[in-house]
Amino acid sequence: MRRLVMMGCYMAVLSMATACTDGDDAGDRQGPPGMGDDAEPVVSVETVVVEQGEFQVTGDYAGEIRSEEMVELSADVAGRVIEMHVNVGDQVEEGDLIAKIDDRNLRQSVRELEASVRVSEANLEEAKVELENLESELRRKRPLFEREMIPEREIEELERALRSAEQRIAVAQATIEQRNAQLASVGEDLGRTQVRAPFDGVIGARQVERGSHVSPGQPLVTLVDDRELYLTVRVPERQAPRVGTQTPVTIRIGATGSVAMGGEIHRIAPVLDSSTRTLRVDIRPEGSSEFQVRPGMYARVSLELGRADDAVTVDNQAVQRSADGEHYLWRVRDDRVEKQEVEFGLRGRLRSEIVRGLEAGDRVVLRGHEALEEGSKVRDVGRQAEEQARDDGEES
Repeated sequence: MRRLVMMGCYMAVLSMATACTDGDDAGDRQGPPGMGDDAEPVVSVETVVVEQGEFQVTGDYAGEIRSEEMVELSADVAGRVIEMHVNVGDQVEEGDLIAKIDDRNLRQSVRELEASVRVSEANLEEAKVELENLESELRRKRPLFEREMIPEREIEELERALRSAEQRIAVAQATIEQRNAQLASVGEDLGRTQVRAPFDGVIGARQVERGSHVSPGQPLVTLVDDRELYLTVRVPERQAPRVGTQTPVTIRIGATGSVAMGGEIHRIAPVLDSSTRTLRVDIRPEGSSEFQVRPGMYARVSLELGRADDAVTVDNQAVQRSADGEHYLWRVRDDRVEKQEVEFGLRGRLRSEIVRGLEAGDRVVLRGHEALEEGSKVRDVGRQAEEQARDDGEES
């Protein structure tokens, strides 16, 4: 009897062990994570909803405040600066004397040239008198030659002397013209020794001091007309068609505390810069006098490139591009994806307007595009997390 009891216990333990083994085998036969009940691959993705509402696109650019009139006044002649009449911050009017270059050498040249002209004029008069005498002598001796009272040689000598006198007259006249031209040139250089303001403005910088020796073209001072200020920004090619003279502008200048101020587009370049593929846009700030805006200040500019009151928009991370350049998105329907080509309207840095291909409320793949094919089955991990968070909130 005891043997039968022990045999029964053994069989019971064996049955339990078999049952446990069968259960483990069943678990081993389940598909790996990411596979459905029918062994179809399931791709984990994160989706986002296509939204609808007000949409505005702005472009942010950097620029520098400049003056409509800002020049470096330079010396046109070499010499030592003997007078400086302005300093940084001085207001000047058109024609005011800014600086004077030593002109003593030029004045000496003028005196020498004037003396040379007088000598040439005297030579000219002398040659003219000689010519008149020779012509008179020739007129007197021709009749004598015709009556054979004098030899032909005397007539020939008079004619040669006459031609020589005419040549001296021509040389004297040419010399006078040359000296007068040199006098005019030196006179212009004398005028250039005085550097004057070409327009009303303020001295923005002073590059030399009295006593400095300067060369032609060397800057002396910077003159700025601070009444007409503007700033220049460079708009990328893809945004250039949306910029016009009526485009709304907002300017923030760090030196003034980045307070927002308005502006208006003053000039737009007719062509793009071929090297940078950008469009130059000049903007005039409004209220610059209130904030004491000055040339050289750094500014940030926002241009409103477009606005739509009821636009269908999508996150730009969801947008894909095919090999032939077409834009598309993966739209999710019934846990499967389909490739949907789209047409854009306004395009911003983070979102873009969809004018064809999608509707508000559609779900598109935001992340996880790499393993997708047409009709792929997907599991939206982002949506599951949202639902789980919402359920946890309701339970609490």
